[in-house]
Amino acid sequence: MKKILHILVFPMLAGSQRIALEIFKGLPDDEYEKWALFSNDSDDEKEKQNCKSAFESVGVKVLFSKQLHREVGISDLAAMMEIYQLCRKEKFNIVHTHSTKPGIIGRIAATMAGVPLVVHTVHGLAFHPFVKFPKWQFFFACEMFASLSCHKIVIVNKYYGKYFKCFKRKISIIYNGIDFPRLPAASNKPAAPIKILFVGRLDVSKDPITLLQAAKKVLKTTPDTLFTIVGNGEKYDECKTFINENHLGNNIRLEGWQTDTAKYYQSHHIFAASSIYESFGLMFVEAGYHKLPCVATDVEGIPEVVQQNVTGLLSPCKNPDLLAQNLLHLIQNEKLRTRMGEAGYTRVTSLFSSLRMQRQYAELYACPLENKTIVP
Repeated sequence: MKKILHILVFPMLAGSQRIALEIFKGLPDDEYEKWALFSNDSDDEKEKQNCKSAFESVGVKVLFSKQLHREVGISDLAAMMEIYQLCRKEKFNIVHTHSTKPGIIGRIAATMAGVPLVVHTVHGLAFHPFVKFPKWQFFFACEMFASLSCHKIVIVNKYYGKYFKCFKRKISIIYNGIDFPRLPAASNKPAAPIKILFVGRLDVSKDPITLLQAAKKVLKTTPDTLFTIVGNGEKYDECKTFINENHLGNNIRLEGWQTDTAKYYQSHHIFAASSIYESFGLMFVEAGYHKLPCVATDVEGIPEVVQQNVTGLLSPCKNPDLLAQNLLHLIQNEKLRTRMGEAGYTRVTSLFSSLRMQRQYAELYACPLENKTIVP
């Protein structure tokens, strides 16, 4: 039996955590002993316990690290030593890291410990266009150095391939996937009022203030439109202040973090996001499944999920005017919303299923010594 450890940061059922959970679901219990290591950091103890329970329900032993944090600091050395010692003690056959911080620390520690197969999935890059150059250069150097310390690198979009050209023999492209049969079916929505939805972490990457600025512009033309923002994060209070200062409380609702987001997708007409960087975006897949056309930004991996003029409308980031124009175009065109919603459903169910993703990761785990590239 193979022992596999996934290393993540936040103990919450967000993007990379949901992907790790789906990968675990696809691994046979009689072939794999499953472990997961999270940071002990959490804004919400209930959210942490929900995450722990979800992983334990599929046979995963869950550990928490007091040394592993999202921010760079002196504790990183202690976290690296902690992971190294864990790998040496438990003799894992596979260590799979997710995202930047655990990816850098975990890959180096696992390789030093002699783990036979070290895999890293790039769910996002710390060196994006909105990082100033000295910091960009530092993060890029860290990522490249850590990439030397693993056997396989999985990128979740083709866009990231340009940064890993020197690691072509290690690279696989595996799109993220969702377990569609577990989701409720798309439902019919009332014709009015038009309701626009965002679901995601309210952080720098999602740039929710630009979405709120666009919403303010939309409401000047279509004052009956309703916006729902589902999520929490460091930008939550800033969003709340913007809504209050602009007297938008009757049209924009902040729902906070929700474990059951399906009911929101079922009751809304359009999905909107204003990310400044986004590796993939499971939220767009869920929107597509519920036949919501997407209004989003043309950054990183989003165009590989949301097809311009087919399943949604894209515009440059940090541009609330164009974002508002695209929203208004869909608000005022029911036939276009329907056509894009149907196209979105067809696209996501054919390309982004968890079964497809699980099969590709299982194939990756099964052939650690081969220079095999997996493409979607």
